[in-house]
Amino acid sequence: MSIMMKRNSIRQYTNDLISDEDITKLLRSAMQAPSACNQQPWEFVVVKNRKTLENLSLVSKGAWMLSRAPLCITVIIKNEGKAPQMAQQDCAAATENILLEAVNLDLGAVWIGVYPIEDRYNKVNEILNIQEGNAFCNIAIGHPKSDSEVSVRFDKSRIHYESVK
Repeated sequence: MSIMMKRNSIRQYTNDLISDEDITKLLRSAMQAPSACNQQPWEFVVVKNRKTLENLSLVSKGAWMLSRAPLCITVIIKNEGKAPQMAQQDCAAATENILLEAVNLDLGAVWIGVYPIEDRYNKVNEILNIQEGNAFCNIAIGHPKSDSEVSVRFDKSRIHYESVK
């Protein structure tokens, strides 16, 4: 089974910490993402501090798991460079790479949306003291508390082929 078919949103974690080596692997994978004009409009904040994680968990209803996660990686979007209109796609690709590398490392992770909701990114920017750019998303990461079954989302009815005339 491919790594993509093993990826699942994991929201419950053990108390085990994530090694610095694994954090580096996650970030190396993020920065390997495709990027329009190779602009790489991203930066990353690694959050391990329990109080900061708790504060981030209050930013939105869907962020509660950060209060229990041992790690959060916040992706920062910088809308500058040769193709600033593509920065969201670039950061989404970097985020997905982190999620896939987490699976590769037997970690669990979940993408918590922040950008483009102004209230959310302003709160995260304030908590993390982000001065340039805006928080794009938070990724809660940890060792999964239990195994979870991946639901297969393939739906043939959503596939359309062009007709050749």
